[in-house]
Amino acid sequence: MNNHDFLTIQGLEVYYRQNKQSIDALENTNLTLAEGKIGVIIGPSGCGKSTLLNVIAGLHHDYQGEIFIDNQPPKVYSDTALILQEYGLLPWKTVQENIMLGLQIKKLPKTEVIHRTEEILEQMGLASLAKRYPAQLSGGQRQRIAIARSLVLKPRLLLMDEPFSSLDALTREEMQEYLLNIWRETKLTILLITHNIEEAVFLGQEIFVMSPFPGTIKRRIPNYLAGSYDSRGKIEYLNMVNDLRSSLQGGKTNDKME
Repeated sequence: MNNHDFLTIQGLEVYYRQNKQSIDALENTNLTLAEGKIGVIIGPSGCGKSTLLNVIAGLHHDYQGEIFIDNQPPKVYSDTALILQEYGLLPWKTVQENIMLGLQIKKLPKTEVIHRTEEILEQMGLASLAKRYPAQLSGGQRQRIAIARSLVLKPRLLLMDEPFSSLDALTREEMQEYLLNIWRETKLTILLITHNIEEAVFLGQEIFVMSPFPGTIKRRIPNYLAGSYDSRGKIEYLNMVNDLRSSLQGGKTNDKME
């Protein structure tokens, strides 16, 4: 696989207008993520992580700087899917209908919509839940449906904004492994936001640490421990967790791009 820089952000600046004043949300933010890699963004609350993801997703157009996804700007690039913290499932639609929604918005032929929906339900082991409504599902099941609804669109870039934050610890670990299995099968490029340091080290092949508001990427850490179920017991894993915790708390770390 050609691991070229699939996502490139250079000199990103985002401002908000509040009470006739300009407030910086992101300043001089730079980031690159190779194709087929899992990147994780971690940083203090309010530092602009979600704003950054919204810009990449093409939902926020008022910015300065350059963003390219496979050499195209976000507003042109169409193979991006975004999964939010609250799943975004419509409570009055069944699991099957929720998964169909994006395909219907794209106005694909009905036969293709049905085929692709049934295919993704089978692939992800969700066929038995097809006729249920979101209120009848557990948190982990709802997150699986949100992921299936994104994957049915066959994206090349998957953006996830704290997708597992509302889950209990055991379900959260199950979903982390579930995401890794999907990545191994699809080799998607994934960029995920989390507040959980252990999750960042377990999932992030590239870890990006953001500064407090106004946010910027202050560290980039290549992480060879990512995806290894045995890594959690290694001293290298614990050292990286402690290093990230110190960095987020403003401790003495090497805050240069590594």
